[in-house]
Amino acid sequence: MKLKISIVNKSLIRINKKQLRRIVQKIFASLKQKYPSELEIALVSPVLIRKLNKDWRQKNQVTTVLSFVNREIKHKFISAPSKYEYLGEIFLCPAEIRKQAKISQISTEEMMTKIIAHAILHLLGYKHSNKKDAIIMEQKEKEILNKILQL
Repeated sequence: MKLKISIVNKSLIRINKKQLRRIVQKIFASLKQKYPSELEIALVSPVLIRKLNKDWRQKNQVTTVLSFVNREIKHKFISAPSKYEYLGEIFLCPAEIRKQAKISQISTEEMMTKIIAHAILHLLGYKHSNKKDAIIMEQKEKEILNKILQL
């Protein structure tokens, strides 16, 4: 499986891009995606993610992640088009992810993995807008995380 991952760090927190890339690759391996895919990840500050959340979801609050599915956006925010199937963009807020990991008493890496798995499922069409869809998506997330822990 071919996977193109672009990562841009616009946050003040240093992130190991190789480790982040490995997390994404493990998630895609667990999903057994067969077509060449591309996605972009931007690591952003709490201020920027709050602005994006307000502009796109009308929620004036910091969040850990926002996903923009290819068909929901008219242009790419982060870079130019490619030959891969472009899935969309994921905006992560490392500061909020660390905060939520501490609250949940899990490692930042584990929280990051959960959040990225959730975001990738959104890019692949999963939703949680109703109870039935939420159950399906939650089961898929658990399946991914169980496989990743065994990889």
